[in-house]
Amino acid sequence: MSASVSFMRKTMRFGVVGVLTAVLHYGLLYLGVAWLQLNATLASSLGFVVAVIFNYLMHYNWTFGEPAPHGRTLRRYLAMIGCGFVINAASMYLSEQVLGVHYLLAQALAMIAVVLWNFVLSNTWVFRR
Repeated sequence: MSASVSFMRKTMRFGVVGVLTAVLHYGLLYLGVAWLQLNATLASSLGFVVAVIFNYLMHYNWTFGEPAPHGRTLRRYLAMIGCGFVINAASMYLSEQVLGVHYLLAQALAMIAVVLWNFVLSNTWVFRR
């Protein structure tokens, strides 16, 4: 298989896993608030943890197939996620507080920045053998 076909396959799988992760996170948020009557912040936080675990396992086993051993890959993944958290917070603050962008649009812009960050690092560092 050529390198460009392999990259396109990874890109498509990365997108599928991203959509599934978002659905899982938002689904758990909804269930936590609507069914379990949890505080939205707590439900979102719990959903985030489950979504991150799902995301890692799907990327490790399906998107990138046979990356480096879990120990190294997981450490790199957690570093990437930590930086993504900071990028999200900074983007939200800048967009909403400084530029006055509506918070839902600000979150969409922040999500784009984080997804791009995660995609580049996942391909070049986190899941690289």
